[in-house]
Parts: sequence; C-alpha cells; structure tokens
Amino acid sequence: MKYIRIAAATAAIALAATACGGGDDKDESGAGKDPAQLKVWMMGDGTPEQTKFLDGVETEFKQKHPGTDVQIKYVPWPQVATTFQKAAAGGEGPDVTELGNTDVQSHIEQGSLADITDQYNGWADGKTLNKTALGNDQADGKTYAVPWYGGVRAVWYRTDWFQELGIQPPKNWAELTAAAKKVQDAKKVPGIGAPSDQTNALVSFIWGNGGEVAVKEGGKWAGKLDQPQAVEAVNFYAGLVTKEKVAPEKYVGKNELEGPQRDFALGKLGMYIDGSWALKEMKKVSDKDAGKWGVFPIPSKAGGNAPVMAGGSDLAVWKDSKAKSAAFDYITVLNNAKNAAAWADYSGFSSMRSDVKFSDPKLAIFTEIAGNTKFTPISAGWGEFEQAKKVLPNAVKAIMQGKPADGELKKANEQANTLLNP
Repeated sequence: MKYIRIAAATAAIALAATACGGGDDKDESGAGKDPAQLKVWMMGDGTPEQTKFLDGVETEFKQKHPGTDVQIKYVPWPQVATTFQKAAAGGEGPDVTELGNTDVQSHIEQGSLADITDQYNGWADGKTLNKTALGNDQADGKTYAVPWYGGVRAVWYRTDWFQELGIQPPKNWAELTAAAKKVQDAKKVPGIGAPSDQTNALVSFIWGNGGEVAVKEGGKWAGKLDQPQAVEAVNFYAGLVTKEKVAPEKYVGKNELEGPQRDFALGKLGMYIDGSWALKEMKKVSDKDAGKWGVFPIPSKAGGNAPVMAGGSDLAVWKDSKAKSAAFDYITVLNNAKNAAAWADYSGFSSMRSDVKFSDPKLAIFTEIAGNTKFTPISAGWGEFEQAKKVLPNAVKAIMQGKPADGELKKANEQANTLLNP
C-alpha cells in the first residue's frame, strides 16, 4: 500500500462544484477486471497505528481484488476544501474518500459524489447503519455516502463517589444539579464542568428541552434560538455557573479540553461532558482512578436521554471515479463488523453500526447513546456559525458573564438566520 501526505496549504477555501476521480480501470463496472489502482483519501495526518490498520483492510480487500494497489492519501482537516478544489482543477481526485458528516450534503448539492443507491441496497450490512446518520447521506431518495464513525458526548463521573454518596446517574436536569451539589459539598471540588465553548453539549440541552437551533421553513433556515425552549435550556446550562454555582467560572470562554478534561482525570472535578475518545486522553493525564470513571447520557429536562450530535466521518465514492464497483467494495471491507470494531477501539469513536460496540465495557454505553443522534442544520453556513463566529458559545459566555439570556439569544438567532442561509 502506498501512503501520501499532502503539503499543507495556507487556507481552506470553498469546495469546487465538481471533482475528478482517480483509478485506472477502463471498465467502470469492474466486471472481470481489477482496477490497477484505487485512490483512497483519509482525513487527518495519519499515524503508524492507522497505517497498520489500513494495511490490514487492504489485505482483506485484495481477497476480492488481488490486482489492485490501494493508494492512501492523508489529507489534514484544515486543508480539506483546498485539496478537493485542486483535485477538481487538476483532474486528480480519489475513488473513495472519507468526508466530515456535516459536509456530505454540500458535496451532494455540488454533484461531487456518485449515486451508490443500488450498491448500498445490495449490501447486507447496510441495515446495521445508524438510520439518522444514513439520512444525512441521502437526498431525493438516493444514497451518496454511508456513515463510518461518530463522536457523541455524555457525562463522565466518578462511580465511587456516586456509590459512596448514594447518587444514581441523573435522569433529568433537577437530578443533575442535585448530584453536582452533593459531590461538591462532600468532595470539595466543583460538581460539574460547564465550559461555554462546547456547542455539541449545548445543542443536546436545547434538544432535550424540545428546542431547536433552526428549522427549514419555506426552503430557508429559520432560527429558533429565541424561542422559550432554547432560552430555558441555555439558562439552565449557564445557571450551573451563575445560579447553582456547581460549575466553576474558570471554564467560561473555554472548551472541554481547556481544563475540565484534565481536572476530572486528576480528581479535581465531579463530572464533565466529553466523548468516548476522552478515555485515552485522560489516562495520559493520570490513570490512577481510571477504574472509577463511568459515563451516563446527557439527560433531558423532563427525563430520559437528550438527543446528541454525532460529529464524525462518512465514506463516499467520487462521481468521476473509473472504479466505482471496486471503490464500493473497499468501503464495505473498511466498514465491516470486524474492521469497524477495530477502528472504534483504536480511534475512540463510536461505530455507526448497531452491531459493533467498544471492547472496553466502560465505553459500551456510547454505542447506545449514538442511537439517539440528531443533526444540527445541514447548511453550508454551519461551519461559520459554529466555528468561525462561535455564535452559541459567545452567547453562552455573555450570559455566564451576566448578560440577559433573552437579548443574547435574540442576537444569536439573527446570526443564525443570516449565516445558515448563505
């Protein structure tokens, strides 16, 4: 297997309307002939462990396509848009590619992805894929990609402290606040971390109160952040700092990696919200109490699990690939049950297959949580809304610093109306 790491570009720019695929197979159906080469793009910088994993995938793929050489190109996430545009202009694109799941609909609209409806319908394992995540890969009754992995958030907590204090994993907001207070009083550490720069956690609280960030109305995105359900949810989250005082002010303006993760690993924080991948990182900080860490779902206001955003990656075949049949075969090998389980254990991200769980029982609950996924607005402007402008985090930060929630969320909603309709 050949591996390539592309040079870093200076800035990410808009994706081109079309992209040209690689592969040397003259016969698109792949019938009776293997393509000489299959170009596969993976996002990120790549690691020795990932390379070893993909070598194994190629060995398995070659059982059906012995004459095909798989060429892996690692594309750093900040350079994704630039790379795709250059590929379109230069005629050198992939056959198979990993895509950020929030980018799939934009690629579909641009006509960059092959229609794989027939191949997907003939793939027995397709029925195991998360239906919500799969819906994000479809348009007008056709399938253009398949879910690979996703990262959902939950609440990490100390099982020994909960047992000692007689606390059950909270099922609603009131129980979450009560648990934080009880841990804080008994252990003299903040009960929970509530950083303001944590969009994925914030939307779970909004959804868990029946609210929305925005919904499609008349073909346009209409913001709903100024509605009572969203305002109440944000007030609750901010109130963990300002009203209940069970979350420290030092995390205001920060995300879960800028303090809460480390403090929890060191036993200096009762609970915090993060994903399954955090386990590996926390153990690097201190594994002294790792056996006492547990996880429960983010609760909704009235009870039950709040919906969660599954940020992650999907797999697609490029429209101009000359090896579409082999390309889809590669996807089915990469995402079969055995390889999906191995990738989940290595990456720390949940498989989007219902029949695959983490081998570590501590993380098994994340597969269950991933079954209740929901997507933020699938808009080309979501990246600017979430990352560049940080609309929700900035609103929550202002509220935590004393600004009225109604006013801040009204401004945030105006930004949603503008940014989500570019």
